Amino acid sequence: MLCDLPKVVILGAAAMDTVARFDRLPDVDGIALAHSCDSFPGGSGGNVAVGIARLGHRVGFVGKLGDDENGRRLLRAFEDEGVDTRGIIVETARPSAACFIAADARGDRMIFALGGAAVIERAAELNLEYMARARALYISDALVEVAAAAADAAHAAGAIVFYSPGGVMASAGLDALQPILDRADVVLVSRADAQTLLSLDDPRSTALALMRRGPRVVIETLGSEGALVTTDDRTIPVPAFHVPQVVDATGAGDAFAAGLVAGFLDGLDWSAAARLGCATAAIKIGYGGARSGLPTKPQVIELVGNNFGH
Repeated sequence: MLCDLPKVVILGAAAMDTVARFDRLPDVDGIALAHSCDSFPGGSGGNVAVGIARLGHRVGFVGKLGDDENGRRLLRAFEDEGVDTRGIIVETARPSAACFIAADARGDRMIFALGGAAVIERAAELNLEYMARARALYISDALVEVAAAAADAAHAAGAIVFYSPGGVMASAGLDALQPILDRADVVLVSRADAQTLLSLDDPRSTALALMRRGPRVVIETLGSEGALVTTDDRTIPVPAFHVPQVVDATGAGDAFAAGLVAGFLDGLDWSAAARLGCATAAIKIGYGGARSGLPTKPQVIELVGNNFGH
């Protein structure tokens, strides 16, 4: 039914995360004793989808899973959160994607991608009609050809396109990503991704360089410093919220993205939407795992205060 179609579609990857926690991460060739090791549903695109769902919006996920126990766990996790799974392809030839994450007592972490079925690999596999019915398309982990086809379908239907290349895609370089940047309305990058793409330390210089590549809005996340929103006519710093204790920074960027997109769907301007993203990330990093701390809308409103929605 048309009424239950998602407001936003996420094109990305889901994966099972095995998270080991250490007091201190080991040096090269060193060894450290983990004091816990747990498994959680994760994957950047999957995390964003769940985050948006918890913030009260209908969201669909488009990606691949393996026909295995991890795939079934990931699918159940989406369904339990109310994420529309009609865009998911289940593949029998490969296992579901997985990651190993080592995190220390400060919340710093190292992520090791282990491969597996995760992203849509050919544009012909996309259900473009399904994707084009949403108000927004958020692209995270995606091959260039696939992302370009999805963005074209979204734009043809009047939807807005968000793009967050992430670490793996950022390493491909700006020229390789240009077909997506040409089609993106809003580009979201972390400070680390921006340095990978442009080798620039100044966030405003980074934003202006990216805007020359196509997008009309660039938002750079700056960790404990918050975020920087750059549009055609101005640059707006958005401060971070105070976090009493950082338990796990895994998925903080995805939490920010979920808050940002939810803010857009709520009709907020870009600085207010980024503030919602900062609040979502601040709550998330007080919990372990990429998704366990993703907040509900009432939790975010409590942190942001009466300015939510204005």
